[in-house]
Amino acid sequence: MNFPQLVSLAAYLASQGILCLRFTCKGLNIAYRTKAYKTVVEYLKLSDDYKLSGVFLAAIVRTRGKQNESPK
Repeated sequence: MNFPQLVSLAAYLASQGILCLRFTCKGLNIAYRTKAYKTVVEYLKLSDDYKLSGVFLAAIVRTRGKQNESPK
């Protein structure tokens, strides 16, 4: 999801010293992506090169019409 506003926001945050980890995720892939994100955060916490003062997780959820409708 390389929307111009997301790219711009990530670039601005990075210029202010805030690390941005961005990824896309389909519903069926959420468990894998969550594990990957957790692994990166744990690595950064243990790293001497990076000092985390906190973690912020945000998501953009998009629907695609009938694909996401509940079965009747």
